[in-house]
Amino acid sequence: MPVPPRLAYIGAFRMDYPRNQVLRAGLAAHGCEVISAPLSKQGSTLRNVPRLWQTMRRTHADVYLLAEFNQLLAPFALIMGSLLRRPVWVDYMVGLYDAQILDREAAGAHGWRGRTYRAVDAFNLRYARRIFTDTEAHKAFFAQHFGAAAQRLAVVPVGVYDAWWSPRVQPVGKVADQCLVQFFGSYIPFHGVEVILAAAKQLADMPHLHFELIGRGQTFAAIQRHAEQLALPNLTFTPPIPSSELPAAVARADICLGVFGERAKTDYVVPNKVFQCLALGKPLITARSTALTAYFRPDEHLISIPPNDPEALAAALRTLATDSALRERLGSAAAAHVAAHYTPSAVVAELLAGLR
Repeated sequence: MPVPPRLAYIGAFRMDYPRNQVLRAGLAAHGCEVISAPLSKQGSTLRNVPRLWQTMRRTHADVYLLAEFNQLLAPFALIMGSLLRRPVWVDYMVGLYDAQILDREAAGAHGWRGRTYRAVDAFNLRYARRIFTDTEAHKAFFAQHFGAAAQRLAVVPVGVYDAWWSPRVQPVGKVADQCLVQFFGSYIPFHGVEVILAAAKQLADMPHLHFELIGRGQTFAAIQRHAEQLALPNLTFTPPIPSSELPAAVARADICLGVFGERAKTDYVVPNKVFQCLALGKPLITARSTALTAYFRPDEHLISIPPNDPEALAAALRTLATDSALRERLGSAAAAHVAAHYTPSAVVAELLAGLR
């Protein structure tokens, strides 16, 4: 069977979110006609259900692909797809229970919300015709904890959108004689930003080393208070930067930081920022994990350290800050590796195999 000529990208999603940017571009590069039909992310799930039905009825496609972070809409999309006699594929880049309970700590694991989220994940992972996630380790997690059938689970790496590895990206606003260490993110506990603060405190004896933390989010207020308590002269908080401008902002960095939280999720995901920073040729430090080592080789493409280990992070930063040749070697190897394996066209290979 040839690749379906028409694939509809549905659900409540941001057109500029990296995951669906990568997948839409990759599918299009392989000859799929990709129709984007996003619902508003501001609407509640109940309000979006009838809107989803209207979208699916009016959008003529061979396959509907439900975008990331639509776990609550997935049961409705699966039923609607059955009524329309069209397959619905679900991007399970992250589970609902994982995102809302384990990661963001939004509700008690044993309360009604936690039980509901687990039930929704179990339904989606067991009954979707095809589900895909971001790593083999994540696939194993879903199979072990939610009974997902391995033959229905595909792995589609996060990859990186073109803007991050394009040679047109140029550094802007670079300060001379400064070694800039940069983190960007939404301050969820998984990111472990408190580990970065502790490492920055240990490196106060290196005045040319400066930390920039870009973004806002869940733990930002607490992190900001903690930074004030530590009296860190070598750290700056920068507001969120629009996605179209972020590659140029990150291009200013000499060293980039990934995630450092000690959580179950740390072991089975590789965040967008890891692929993005490496695509720019930036030396990166992040927490070691099963998922990470499946895609990148530590000490060749990046530096990995134990999660929640400020001393290890400070030591790695001290090494990189004083060894420009090492920074250049890691960055060059990483950029070449990402360009060879994690472009939009490359990461959709298993997804295309399923479509065929």
